[in-house]
Amino acid sequence: MATKKRSELEQELMTDANILRVISLLEPKEEGVKPITKKDACQILGMAYNTTRLGTIIEEFKAKRERDAQRRAALRGKPATLDEKLFVIQEYLEGQPVDAISKSIYRGTTFVKAILDEHAVPIRVPGHTYFTPQLIPEDAVRERFKIGEVVYSARYDSTARIDTEQPHPKHGWVYRIWLLADKWKQSAYQPAEELASLEHLRELGVRV
Repeated sequence: MATKKRSELEQELMTDANILRVISLLEPKEEGVKPITKKDACQILGMAYNTTRLGTIIEEFKAKRERDAQRRAALRGKPATLDEKLFVIQEYLEGQPVDAISKSIYRGTTFVKAILDEHAVPIRVPGHTYFTPQLIPEDAVRERFKIGEVVYSARYDSTARIDTEQPHPKHGWVYRIWLLADKWKQSAYQPAEELASLEHLRELGVRV
C-alpha cells in the first residue's frame, strides 16, 4: 500500500462509502464521541492532507445526496415511463447491476426489478456458473430461433448471436452461437431450451 502512487490510492479510496464514513467520523452523532482529525480523514480517502479540498469534497457530496433525495422524492409513486423501461432493460442486458441502474434513474431497486420482471428479462443470479444455468422466463421460451438473431444464453449468462442450427434427436434444435459479452467473445453450442428470445424486447424498442 505504501508503494502505491498517491493518485492510484486516491482513486481506490475516494468512494461514496468512504466519504460517508469520513463524514460520520468527523461529525459523530453520539454524545461524548471525539471526532477524528482532518488529517486522519484525508488518509481514509487516500488524499494528500488539504483541509480546503477535504471540505469541498464533503460539501459537494452532501449537496449531491440532497439533490438525489429530492429527485427520488419527486419520482416516488410515479409509474415507469417507456424511456425508463427501455433504459433499465438496455443497461441490464449490457451487464450493469441493478444498484447502479437504480442510482442512475433515481428510483429504488424494487422499481428496477419490477421492470425486468414485467418484461421477462433474463435475470443474472449471484453464484451463477456454467453448470447452473438459470431458468428461461416463460415469455422468452422458444423452440427455434433465426440465423443472425440475438438471444440470451442462460448457461453463459451473456447475449449471443445465432450463427448456425442443426437438429438433435434429444434436444431438438441446437445452435452454434457467438457470445457477445466481453468476458467471452467466443463460439459455443447450446440447445434452444437454454436460450431466451429477446424479440419481445425488440418490439418494446430495446436495442438488441
